[in-house]
Amino acid sequence: MELQWLEDFLEIAATRNFSTAATARNISQPAFSRRIKSLESWIGADLIDRSTYPVQLTRAGNMFLPGCQRLVREAYRLRTDCRNVAGESSPMLTFTSLHTLAMYFFPKWISSPLISRMPLRTSMHAADFLESVDHLCSGQCDFCITYVHPDGPPVLEGGPFESLQIGKDRLVLVSGTDENGRALFDIDVPESTEIPYLAYSWSDGYIGKLATLVQSRWRRPLNLSTVYQSALADGLKHMAVAGRGVAWLPQICVAEAMKQGQLVQIGGQQMALEMEIRIFRRAGAGSHDGDALWQHLKECAELPQYRSSLDATLDAA
Repeated sequence: MELQWLEDFLEIAATRNFSTAATARNISQPAFSRRIKSLESWIGADLIDRSTYPVQLTRAGNMFLPGCQRLVREAYRLRTDCRNVAGESSPMLTFTSLHTLAMYFFPKWISSPLISRMPLRTSMHAADFLESVDHLCSGQCDFCITYVHPDGPPVLEGGPFESLQIGKDRLVLVSGTDENGRALFDIDVPESTEIPYLAYSWSDGYIGKLATLVQSRWRRPLNLSTVYQSALADGLKHMAVAGRGVAWLPQICVAEAMKQGQLVQIGGQQMALEMEIRIFRRAGAGSHDGDALWQHLKECAELPQYRSSLDATLDAA
């Protein structure tokens, strides 16, 4: 029996819908259904009545629910207590993040006057979007930092998570330059002209979907011809600098290359998209240092100068 099965059961008990619960748990519906079946096999009784819509708990499910809630709470409380007892006076806070944010945002953010006054010890696991979210869902980290846009795919909505905005960034369309600093490629070309495109591979998930969202703003379908794919924005950036095509990239990633004239923005602001940088954590009590950091961030969010600090992260990019 696995802890995530208990959390799955609590989600379906709350939503009464397999599709909604699977989305909240950030797994496919078939995988979610298999995990519920595995829990029922371990219990030895059906917990969900699937013959109704919305689904209902069986008698065994209603009996299991309060005990399941206690088990999950106690498991995380026990883990926190053990970490605090076994750890150092200042335990390690674990973060997961997109590679781009881990490289270009996190070092400046954790060293900023807003955070540096706290004596924190941190570790970072850089990953693609899906792996980052899964790390937080499975309890393998304290915090997840990722991009969010209101028109993009939902991020950790409907589950036991809370978030705060800690920065801003902008997704911009860029091209490499010639010896005179002019863009090698443009999108304002005849419809029949193929535009070499540096695309996000399927595993990235989030930024690739936002890039598709921006494309829909252009006055006609773009004739993009994918010549290279990567889950890493940094990989796409280097290919763009090498003159291999155009790419939508976070401004924080390409700012230096643009200052040096290696890349230029094309398509104007119509082809750009402002994104929030948000930090997520599992709701409820965590480690002492994790709770202290979260409370500090919440208090800072109430200060008038906090909004200007968010804008500063975008200006700095």
